[in-house]
Amino acid sequence: MKNNHSLYNLKDSVQSIVHAINQVLKDRNHPLVVSFDGGSGSGKSTLASEVAATIGATIIQCDAFFAIEIPDHEWDTYSVEKKCRLCIDWERVRAEALLPLLAGEKAEYHPFSFSTMNGFSSELVVLEPSKVIILDGIYSSHWLSDLTDLTVLVDVAPEIRRKRHNLREGSEDREWHLRWDPVEDYYFSVLRTPDSFDLVVGNE
Repeated sequence: MKNNHSLYNLKDSVQSIVHAINQVLKDRNHPLVVSFDGGSGSGKSTLASEVAATIGATIIQCDAFFAIEIPDHEWDTYSVEKKCRLCIDWERVRAEALLPLLAGEKAEYHPFSFSTMNGFSSELVVLEPSKVIILDGIYSSHWLSDLTDLTVLVDVAPEIRRKRHNLREGSEDREWHLRWDPVEDYYFSVLRTPDSFDLVVGNE
């Protein structure tokens, strides 16, 4: 199932992912977990939304489980491996979102507040169970590998990803890039190289 078609456009990538999911879904009687991995600005969420709309999947936004208890000055003392392991509270992802959905139950949780950037939102996210569960988030293919059935890498050129990220944030976001670019580079060169994914697509 692996390929090197990292220059796929959005439409082709969606078709490729849906085809791969349908192939794996054959003769299954329990939910399929698919991870959408890739660097910041690669278009993971856009692809996840398009695929979910096509096949009726449920999406878990992994960023909603950002480790709020760790301040920026503490992040800067960590190794790159420790940063990519701890930036998301993977135990919360498992306990509050993934395991209930795998059991055919609703998942409910309070996400990280991106408006205040300092705690949980008062909003309650409620996810309905479905045959396909999408993990939308960098690092998800590695730290949730024991529960993942299909891994997808959204592979986009670094300069395009950086431009998209900065447009999304409304600034050059230099402090973020200094802290997290080396972590992403380490993850995709050491922990999860492109050839370790089941499917590699693009979104350019």
